Amino acid sequence: MTNSLTSAPVIALSRQEITPTADFPGHAAPGVRVSSRGLGWETLNFERRDHQPGSRTLVQGSRRHLIFVGLTGGRIVRECRGERAEYELNPGCVAVVPARTPISWTWATRISFSLLRLDADFVDRVAHSVFGAEARGYSLTLGERSWDAGLTNIAGVLAREALRGEPGDRLYAESLANVLAVHLLRYYAQRADGRALVAGSASQATAPSETRGRNGVHPRAVAEAVAFIHDNCAREISLSDIAAAARLSPFHLARLFKQAMGVSPHQYLIQLRVNSARWLLSAGSGERSLAELANAVGFADQSHLTRHFKRVLGMTPRQFRT
Repeated sequence: MTNSLTSAPVIALSRQEITPTADFPGHAAPGVRVSSRGLGWETLNFERRDHQPGSRTLVQGSRRHLIFVGLTGGRIVRECRGERAEYELNPGCVAVVPARTPISWTWATRISFSLLRLDADFVDRVAHSVFGAEARGYSLTLGERSWDAGLTNIAGVLAREALRGEPGDRLYAESLANVLAVHLLRYYAQRADGRALVAGSASQATAPSETRGRNGVHPRAVAEAVAFIHDNCAREISLSDIAAAARLSPFHLARLFKQAMGVSPHQYLIQLRVNSARWLLSAGSGERSLAELANAVGFADQSHLTRHFKRVLGMTPRQFRT
């Protein structure tokens, strides 16, 4: 969502105001199609929502951190602490709204999205145990990005569990919440002095200078290559682009990457795009055309998506959707 942010005219639509520090309206609210409520998930909630043109205001923010993952197109006007932005929604775009952040949205088209709500106190505990950060020593920041493979993946997993409708135990729910919290703290948080959070020890979490493949922890260059691929998988990238991010020659990067990850950078990129398409379909983005979905995850066209989807998963996107 970081792209296509422009100043926006006022859109005159009815506005629903939520009471101060309210949680985002729950599963009984209009527009909720799937919800994890009732499944025993205490720290984390998932919802799949469809909304007609309208608006929403959180006067003093939500009690929980809010994570939105776009499932369809649309156009949103967002206002937060005097800043006003207008941007296009696309499948896989994300917005992270920290708890107690006053914010409002207005939209003039039908929109569909997944909403994840994460307990703020739980995130504080994860910040302390993994990153050694006290609650007052760090903060989540408002984040809007056109793509985040990690959040899209988590939303897809949660969607499948919510659709299954089987009550899960607390351990499973907390493990999902922990993965989400660590991701938010790594990519959407900073310390009071502006520095990024870094894991306290290798035993608690994999440091940013390392990544895990089939043979364990691997060097900084592979970690930087993997991070670059995840950050740019929805656009056209070359081996030279990936190698430049890893500060290696294309030849050496390809050899080291294959040795560490078991696949070439190109194969890894294709698998990531296929999984991203699968996650979006699981989360409810199937109402969009497959051509639009293909474009959202980085494939050239629908046939390109279908060919690789079937090769990797053994079925076409249409078969998976049904």
